[in-house]
Amino acid sequence: MIIIETERLILRTWDIEDVASGLAIWGDKEVMASVLEAKVLSDLEIKEKIKRGIDHQMRYGYQHWAVVLKSTGEVIGDCGFNTYYDDESLKTGTRMIELSFHLAKSFWGKGYATESTKACIDYAGEKDLADVVIAGVNKDNIRSTKILEKLGFEYKGLVYFEALDSFEPMFEYHFD
Repeated sequence: MIIIETERLILRTWDIEDVASGLAIWGDKEVMASVLEAKVLSDLEIKEKIKRGIDHQMRYGYQHWAVVLKSTGEVIGDCGFNTYYDDESLKTGTRMIELSFHLAKSFWGKGYATESTKACIDYAGEKDLADVVIAGVNKDNIRSTKILEKLGFEYKGLVYFEALDSFEPMFEYHFD
């Protein structure tokens, strides 16, 4: 199902047949080294990730959508949202979602990450999905940090990630 179209991209729901495309993203050591998880996924783990994404789409109306290059029909990455809760948002009732994006290495530096993340932020605003979008970034991933800053995200400080046993930069985008 197509969710968003931009000039060069289509963001659509994942399909279970997309495992091979997912492998070029989540199965690539260099791609995964640039994200917080930093763990290369196997075929089986990618299939489970896609299944969880499909379920998330059905429950919440969003997921990490497949990013497809219009000119070729090739899946080049993913971009979208997770649900997010922290102690503060639960106290205040602030609706938060978490943005993340990953592109296959051969598509880095071509503006696709900026184009897809901007489209996702616009979509979240149009659909009133949240009050705040957060994004954690691997401290060594300067490209992603620049994309978030370009889109109007504000640096909020370092947040401790237990699974990584490290502090990583956290950014927020507030809808007006």
